[in-house]
Amino acid sequence: MTAGSLRTRAVWWAGLSLALFQLVVPAWGSLFDMELRSLHVALTLAVVLLAVPLLRGRLEGPQLALDLALVAVSAVANILVFLNWQDILMFVSMAGPEDLILGAILSLIILEGARRAAGLAIPIFVAIAFAYVFVGPYMPGIWVHPGFPLGYVVEQLYYSSAGIYSSLTGTSATFIAMFILFGALLQATGGGQTFMDVALLIAGRYIGGPAKVGVVSSALFGMISGSAVANVSVTGAYTIPLMRRLGYDPNFAAGVESMASTGGGITPPVMAIAAFIMADFLNIPYLHIIGYATIPCLLFYTGILAGVHFEAARLGLVPVPEAELPKARDVLAWGRVMPLLLPITALLGLLFAGFSLTLAGFWACVLVIVVFLFSDLSPTGIRDRAGKMIEALASGGVAIAQVAPLLVAVSLFTALLGMTGVAPKISSVILDLGAGNLIGALLVASIVPLALGAPLPVTATYILSAALIAPAMVKLQLDVVAVHMFLLYWAVLASVTPPTCTACVIAANISGGDWFKSAMVGMRLGIVAFVVPFFFVINPVLIARGDPFDVFLAAVSGLAGAVLIAAGFFGYFRSRLNLLLRTVYFAAGALLLAPSNALLVAGIGILAIGLALESLAMRRVGKPA
Repeated sequence: MTAGSLRTRAVWWAGLSLALFQLVVPAWGSLFDMELRSLHVALTLAVVLLAVPLLRGRLEGPQLALDLALVAVSAVANILVFLNWQDILMFVSMAGPEDLILGAILSLIILEGARRAAGLAIPIFVAIAFAYVFVGPYMPGIWVHPGFPLGYVVEQLYYSSAGIYSSLTGTSATFIAMFILFGALLQATGGGQTFMDVALLIAGRYIGGPAKVGVVSSALFGMISGSAVANVSVTGAYTIPLMRRLGYDPNFAAGVESMASTGGGITPPVMAIAAFIMADFLNIPYLHIIGYATIPCLLFYTGILAGVHFEAARLGLVPVPEAELPKARDVLAWGRVMPLLLPITALLGLLFAGFSLTLAGFWACVLVIVVFLFSDLSPTGIRDRAGKMIEALASGGVAIAQVAPLLVAVSLFTALLGMTGVAPKISSVILDLGAGNLIGALLVASIVPLALGAPLPVTATYILSAALIAPAMVKLQLDVVAVHMFLLYWAVLASVTPPTCTACVIAANISGGDWFKSAMVGMRLGIVAFVVPFFFVINPVLIARGDPFDVFLAAVSGLAGAVLIAAGFFGYFRSRLNLLLRTVYFAAGALLLAPSNALLVAGIGILAIGLALESLAMRRVGKPA
């Protein structure tokens, strides 16, 4: 057996073992926090080090030996914590020289795991924070701090609950891992194709149908996968070629798909895993978080759908041919729909009933497996479906291992920030800006997650932004939930915003278009997403933080505003719009979207003027008004 095939087999078994561990032990085991976290770190590092070689395609034998050595060192370091966790929590500064050496090596292995999972960005951030610990005494002005001995720093990172084994690692070890498995199992049931067919049924037969199918399918797929890249890869592989075949511009096709896929990061219930972390950070029930995210999510997709509709009407884009639309009886068959609907319904029901996220996730995973297995009662059907579930668990384990090292590395980063006190210093800079100009402070605050999100995944970007920016924004008397939602939105939008915009690059590769032009189309379609965060952070009624009637009014007027902004941006409402009408509709939409009763009245007035002017223009050219 070659080293390559040995590695492949080892990754499969390691992924399956990790998945079974994460499925059962957090829900039913009796491990204490640091015990569970140490095993989680050891297992996820083992999988990611085996799954992603140091140098792909070169010296496979020596590389495998090196990776196995790293896995062994990681295992020893984590087992030491597993065995001594009580002493670590009860006694301060008890680490010996050998413990500190092991802790330093483990920290480096974690950074290497993060690099293999998502590139150099997070290790570089951690390295900068680590350097700041020691150069702080020589820094100017507010950036100076006393500095710390190397032994103290390593002990805080390894031999305490503040660094590697922090609450963020605990979040990764419990419900984040559980919901990654849940998503992997749902996808294995054929969920992606089912979402696609449902989208075809809902939107395919209308003007601009293929593009609308892309939006709807991406929104549905985003419910179980908050990754823009995964969303584009799954839904875009069908919708983009469909749009191109029916004559759609390649940049438009890629822009639609990339922006719609980006919305998965703010689509309940998963929200790129960030919903769980936000609930943990704010000590707020998870169900409340997805409730707060619902209205902005609806505004986001309403704006995109409206933009697609108006652009399609302006350009005369065709619907999906009737012959290519699926039959409702096929799409809504028991074997296809129930493995999706029953687990999601059960999950939400268990959460409403008071079950923990981990336990509710466990039963949802079990229900996916059971319903999918017995949707076909023939021996061959059960055997084939059982094989798919086992493969899903193995791939889900690998998916967990690609996320966990990032979160553990971010734990190192936040621990180092805590030592140096840099977050309050950044807060003071933002507070100085916000003292005279709140909008200016918000613009500065939005730049941080947008910049961090260029090289980092959404979850890591949100966590780092929350550590750096959230305290300052809260001191500006802004609602704490709105602040965290604001930072999450900008972290999500980074994947469709130049210079990197990874979702656009992948979509453009599929369409044959230009990634930058595709990004420009996507940003136009998603203009509402770039505006809404400023509105809801100033007045949180748009995230359902207020009186129910005010929330309802803001939601209805906001949806109308999103449509009108799209009309103004794309130059079509009931007919083609000249520059004056585009300006009028855009202004009316912005006023309706803003959560303010006074601005609502002004928006309605301007909308009435726009409708009257458009009716006059339509009569002049002989169109019925």
